[in-house]
Amino acid sequence: MMKRAAAVLLAAAMAVSLTACGSLTDGKRIIRISHAQSETHPEHLGLLAFKEYVEERLGDKYEVQIFPNEILGSAQKAIELTQTGAIDFVVAGTANLETFADVYEIFSMPYLFDSEDVYKTVMEDSDYMEQVYESTDEAGFRV
Repeated sequence: MMKRAAAVLLAAAMAVSLTACGSLTDGKRIIRISHAQSETHPEHLGLLAFKEYVEERLGDKYEVQIFPNEILGSAQKAIELTQTGAIDFVVAGTANLETFADVYEIFSMPYLFDSEDVYKTVMEDSDYMEQVYESTDEAGFRV
């Protein structure tokens, strides 16, 4: 259930960002997504579901390309590729973001949250999280 919820949230977050990403080829925007997992990992399966969702509904406008297994480089390198516009999305842990914005160090602190409910409360606080997400704007990408 959690894997499915994570995949749906990932798909929704990416769908919101579709209007300003990708490169044009034959009138279609190509959306390139990099991640470190194998083709059998739930993360990749969620991205395949996202690809299918987008291409079924917007196939005349968008093509989604997924690069698993760190094909395009480590998570750190993939984040750097988003800065240059070579790829549009990377699925990476918050520890990889610490070099771009110090605020992400908070997510590496052990026992920061007393429970899963407390964690969800913080993550669902849109005002707080918007500040966290905006912290990488100067680095040239948006979380």
